[in-house]
Amino acid sequence: MVVSSALFVAAAVLISGRQNQTAFDQSIRHIQGEIQQSLNDVAVGYFPDTSFRCSGTVLGPTLSSAGSTGQGTNNGCIFLGKAMQFKVSGTSSPEEYAIYSLAGLQQTSGKEVGTLAEALPKAVAPSTAEPGNPDISVNGKLQNGLTVSRMWYNNGGPNVDIGAIAFTSSLSSYDVGGGIKAGAQQVVVYPVAGSALNTTKRQAVDAINSPAFRNPAVSPADPSGGIYICFASGSTNQSGLVTIGSNKRTLAVTLKIYRGNLTCT
Repeated sequence: MVVSSALFVAAAVLISGRQNQTAFDQSIRHIQGEIQQSLNDVAVGYFPDTSFRCSGTVLGPTLSSAGSTGQGTNNGCIFLGKAMQFKVSGTSSPEEYAIYSLAGLQQTSGKEVGTLAEALPKAVAPSTAEPGNPDISVNGKLQNGLTVSRMWYNNGGPNVDIGAIAFTSSLSSYDVGGGIKAGAQQVVVYPVAGSALNTTKRQAVDAINSPAFRNPAVSPADPSGGIYICFASGSTNQSGLVTIGSNKRTLAVTLKIYRGNLTCT
């Protein structure tokens, strides 16, 4: 009976370990898929929500909850892309993430915008400066105890920690009517300067709306070394490193699993 009990315990531990590993593998691949889906949505110009109004001014997009307009018909505004914030604080779970839609100006000084700085991007969500802005952000939650241990980018120098990334279509991909052209678009990936893990949604929106985000010196387009997110298992000693971009492969969202540590090393 002692031997049988020992074998039963060993088998139970083995099964539990395999279950935990399977749960981790499913969780890490799920969030990898969510990141890829956001990229794909921007690539095809998919914009799921039109329950707000946007108009272009010299100070940037003005957002309002009063009424709504169809995609491509907002006066002077274009759908720029999406942003993802990880490890959102002030929510029901410390492992929630948020996805924001980004609006921008269609024209500046009578000409089509050609850079992110000219578009004056803004997240469609409340900010400190504009707390009454409509909120069409979407929250998600990492599965099975998965956590974000670190998020950073490298552009040929030292690693820089961040808490949010943005995906935009190349501004040359927009048509003169303000809507996204049909078909695949070139997607540009940006780290959001000034963002960090464990911050509120409003803090992330402030970072997206700030001049730093549209400054290529601190929020470089398509960082040469890529953008990295290290996800740690909540039940096993393993981690997964998701790499976005790298060497101008902006649509690549790759995954590498590390067994035996929680730090993606």
